Amino acid sequence: CLTTFRQILAHSYGPEEVTWAAIAQSIQNVNNNHVFIVTAKATAKDKETQDLYAICDVGYGLMITILQDAAQSLANKNYIALENDLSKCPRFVSDCQNALGSKTTPEMLDRSRKQFDLLIMSNVAEGLIKK
Repeated sequence: CLTTFRQILAHSYGPEEVTWAAIAQSIQNVNNNHVFIVTAKATAKDKETQDLYAICDVGYGLMITILQDAAQSLANKNYIALENDLSKCPRFVSDCQNALGSKTTPEMLDRSRKQFDLLIMSNVAEGLIKK
C-alpha cells in the first residue's frame, strides 16, 4: 500500500488524498482488467466460456461506473455515498471469480487479487476520513 501511495502522492498525505489515490489506482486497474476480460471473451473458443466472461464483462463495467461515482462523491465530500459505492465493488470481483471457477486463468487470478487489494486500500483509506 505504502509503495503505491508514495508513487502517486508527492507530498504528505491525509486520509482524503490517500483515498483519492487508492480510488484512482483502482479505476486504472479495473479499466485494464475490463479490456482484458472483453478480449478474453472475444477470443474464447466455446460459448460457455464466452458466457462466463460476459458475467465478468458486465460486473467490471459496473465497477468502473461505481468507482467513478465514488471519486465524485469524494470530491463532493459526500462520505456516505463514497462508503456506499466502495462497499459494492468487491462483490463484482468475487462474482467474476465465482463465475469463471475452474475456467479461470492464472492471469485472471492475479488480476482479481490486485483488484481486491486496491479495493481494500480504498475502503481502509475511506475509513480514516473524519466525517
